[in-house]
Amino acid sequence: MAPVSLQRSTKASPLTKILEYASSLEETLTSVPRPLSLATDLLENIDKLAEHRLVAAVNVRDVDEYGTRLWNISSRLKKDEATSIKLVCLVRVFACLLLDCSHRSTNGGTANTIRVLKSALKTTKLCLDQRHVALAERIVEKAAHYEEVLKHCDGDELRDFSVLRTDLSSEYIMMRIALAWHQDRLDLAENWLAKLEPILAKLDPMLTEKLADLLFEIGKEQNGKAAYHTAVQWLDHAHDVLRLRSEEELSSDAADLQTSILHTMARALMQAPEDETRGRAWNIAHDLDGGPSDKLAVLILKLDILDTNAEIDPQVYSELLLRVIRIIHITESTFRTTLHYIHKLRPQSSTLAHVVLEKLLLEGLPGTKKPAWVERLLVTIIWNLTTSTSNEGIHDSLKQILDVLPAQFPGSIGASATHAAQTLIWRRIEASCNQREYAEAIVWSRLALHETFDNSGDTNIGKIQRKIIICSLATSDYATARDIYSGMTDIVQGAHETKYLMYKVALQSGDIELAVECLKAISSGSAKDGTLLYACVLEAQQIGQREQAISAMLSVLDKYNYGSPPGVNLPALLRCTARLLIQELESSVEGESPNIDAICSLFDGAATQAKLQRRDAKNETFPLCELDWFSRNAYNLAVRFCTIWNPPKVLRLVQACLKFINLYPEVMDSSTHADLSLRRMFCDFLGASLLVIIARGEDAIESQLQYYLNLRKHAKNFHIHFVAQKDSLQGGAKDDLCRKASTCLSFDFEAAVRLKAWEDAGQIVRDSHACEDPKLYSTLADIVLASEAPTETMISILQQIVNIAWRIGGIDITKLSRWIRCLFQLALTSNPETAEFLLNQVMTLAKDGNMEYPAEELEWLATTSFNRAVDFYCASQDDVCKRWAEMALAVANDIKDGGQLHDLLQTKYLGLKWED
Repeated sequence: MAPVSLQRSTKASPLTKILEYASSLEETLTSVPRPLSLATDLLENIDKLAEHRLVAAVNVRDVDEYGTRLWNISSRLKKDEATSIKLVCLVRVFACLLLDCSHRSTNGGTANTIRVLKSALKTTKLCLDQRHVALAERIVEKAAHYEEVLKHCDGDELRDFSVLRTDLSSEYIMMRIALAWHQDRLDLAENWLAKLEPILAKLDPMLTEKLADLLFEIGKEQNGKAAYHTAVQWLDHAHDVLRLRSEEELSSDAADLQTSILHTMARALMQAPEDETRGRAWNIAHDLDGGPSDKLAVLILKLDILDTNAEIDPQVYSELLLRVIRIIHITESTFRTTLHYIHKLRPQSSTLAHVVLEKLLLEGLPGTKKPAWVERLLVTIIWNLTTSTSNEGIHDSLKQILDVLPAQFPGSIGASATHAAQTLIWRRIEASCNQREYAEAIVWSRLALHETFDNSGDTNIGKIQRKIIICSLATSDYATARDIYSGMTDIVQGAHETKYLMYKVALQSGDIELAVECLKAISSGSAKDGTLLYACVLEAQQIGQREQAISAMLSVLDKYNYGSPPGVNLPALLRCTARLLIQELESSVEGESPNIDAICSLFDGAATQAKLQRRDAKNETFPLCELDWFSRNAYNLAVRFCTIWNPPKVLRLVQACLKFINLYPEVMDSSTHADLSLRRMFCDFLGASLLVIIARGEDAIESQLQYYLNLRKHAKNFHIHFVAQKDSLQGGAKDDLCRKASTCLSFDFEAAVRLKAWEDAGQIVRDSHACEDPKLYSTLADIVLASEAPTETMISILQQIVNIAWRIGGIDITKLSRWIRCLFQLALTSNPETAEFLLNQVMTLAKDGNMEYPAEELEWLATTSFNRAVDFYCASQDDVCKRWAEMALAVANDIKDGGQLHDLLQTKYLGLKWED
């Protein structure tokens, strides 16, 4: 915009601050970044500028130049995508106000009036586009002033002034209409439109199109607000405006605008409840459809109008859809739209819907290279057919489509679409089976197995193939079942469900070999559900296949964690399995059987389940008789095969037996209690015996110590019950129990020593008197002497062993003398008091006429003691030396060697010189 030439005025009004701001604003707008407060500052200065009507003559040119430059800057900023259009709008308002202020101060000529009016109209439009209604109101008032001035101007010096004035006046009124629209004053907009009516026929064609477009936007907005009557009114105005001009006078966009106006009008009319308005809508759509070529929007409009009728003619509706398919350019939007209307046709006629769907698939989609569309359409076709109430020809229709699909759309059916299609067919298969229409179900199943769905995966294919086998079983068509089975992949053939079905086929057809094969495959599987196996067990028992029944039963128990399927008595299932296993074990050679681990696991699992069930006092799943059966059989098997099976396996049975015993009630009759107590003791004894064998053979120290720790638990329990039962037994039973107690005590002592539980080891020695077994102490002494016990500990324990062995008698004096020798040697340097005590004890034993203390032991003790006395002599401990020398002489005196050693030691003793 070029600045206008202005003359000086004698009137002055200072606008220094505003001009300073205009100058700084120009710099701010041309620099980056701009301050955040720029918009706020602009609004404040716009308000200030609006207060000034005239400016001093000296400032007029500055105001106009600033206004012109800011206007040009706003034009450039409008093209800059990085600049907010809101900021552009505010700059343009400020510039327009500067131009207005400048012009009014100078009363510029007609050309300048036109210039400012044009800028005001442009600014008003921009404000309305940005929803700045308040600013638009302010600017349009400026435009009103200039439009009024222009009416009285003499524009003879301007070319085509009259036409220009009319056009500007029309544009002003159009801005007034737009402003009233944005102010929600459509009544006011109607008044302004009425002012245009006299000159509508004279309007420039471009302005005519602008006016029609404005009226169309008003009508479209009212239609969006569901104000359909008002929308039709304004759309009629838009339509009438365009009709004032011939097609030749208007641009090429006018025809599209006219179509949009009529299209929107028809949609507004069809929303009205009156039949007349819907009839008018149909007529408009019919007129739009009268061209030489089909238009998609018009066809869709006609479909929508038909949808508003209470009853739809499916034939007309389907013909429109077929026309849509013929002209449509398939995109995601048009594809969705077409399917939407096909779904509306389907409730009226699934047959016509299938015709349209097939047309779209085979004629509309080829060449699109959009597998997703093909997949969705195929699924829709299958949904339409499988949910149809008519069965006539639907199988053939679907098969024809499936046959041509791979050729037209190779590799276009993905896994998800295949799954969806097969799911729909599956529902139809299930419905047919529920109605016992097995032949129908097989036909649908074969369609689901069509090559189009080859990538459905073994799981889905196998499920459908098994359904055919089920239908074949229902009709006793075993040949079909075998054909389907032979056509399965290895994975599907190996599935448990498949094997179970073929197991039934084999049984019903008398093929025992196949039945056994299937049973074996099921029992060796890893599925958690044992229902199929349990069913197979029942069948296997009926045909006498004990081995297969055992395997299946064990698998059932394993799947249910040794529980049972719903409705099955758990103890009965466990006992039945145990009996089968024991029968198989008894028929084997020398108790060797591949099911030994299975026997152990069964009793373990039974004990665990019994404990879980008996937590509830009201639960009678495992009564006392069941506990007794399992505990007795576990113990009997352990005793029977303890020398044949590996110790860990026997130990499992022993521990299972103890678990059952622990579940007995606390209150019971005396005979049952005594019997149970003995069984518990025997289990603890056997457990300790097995654990000592296992521990001795274990190389891993940590595991070995754990075995010894468990051994001690068994030994402790045995000792507790032994002490309680000892006095109530007599004869051979008591002797046997004492021997077991002695053995168990030695095991416990060994475990305590290996665990370095020295205090417990000493206590075991003290408790050993209850066994009254002299041989026990030989074992205990050997164990402690071979241990890594600290010297003091070893001395203490050996001392206890020697004392108790001496007290109870019956011990071999030779062994006792050796223990004393070992003990004396240990105590000689670390515990002299104990050594002296042992010498006194030896002298007592040597004088005992009931036994003869070994001479070589006495000789060793006398010599060692005298040597120790000499050590004390050398250390100048005369008193201790004399005491030890006298004890050595006393021991030597008990030796039956004619006093030779005594005399020798006496001579050496007398040769010692003492200090006075």
